[in-house]
Amino acid sequence: MGVTGIPKRMSRGRKVWLAVVAALAVCLTAFFIWTSWKSNQIIAELKSIADRLETSPGWENLDTQPPVAAAMCTTPLDGPCSQYAYRWATHQAYQQGDLEKYIHQVSLVPQELEKCERNPRFNAGGLDCRAVGIIDGWNVRISVHDYGPGDDNSTVQIVVNHYGY
Repeated sequence: MGVTGIPKRMSRGRKVWLAVVAALAVCLTAFFIWTSWKSNQIIAELKSIADRLETSPGWENLDTQPPVAAAMCTTPLDGPCSQYAYRWATHQAYQQGDLEKYIHQVSLVPQELEKCERNPRFNAGGLDCRAVGIIDGWNVRISVHDYGPGDDNSTVQIVVNHYGY
């Protein structure tokens, strides 16, 4: 308001700046809402692939990492930009063919396969095997580990991720 109690008119330049600031705020808000929605959509997609691996009764979930998703996965600067992982202690000894069973459950066509064979000169004869491939454009890795032939517990992990290239 002016000195006389009559409202001052806003200058044209000030109106333009106010409109630009308002438009920028609307665009930023829309962008953050979209990235949040897209990240949730990506997590749901990653989870749907990881959930294909069927666990057995008695498996203990070793929650190691919360799901991560990024709507703008172009250049990973610090690891994968979108990832979903499960890891379990099976409380059962590895049985021949378990890795192949897991591969079949998730419908993975391995591009890389390290068979589950024990090497007594490496890791005290423990298992360290994995299958890696692509499902619906996402990198999928299934791995099985234990600490030796007498170990009655193996660890199974599935990781679904995308590195942006």
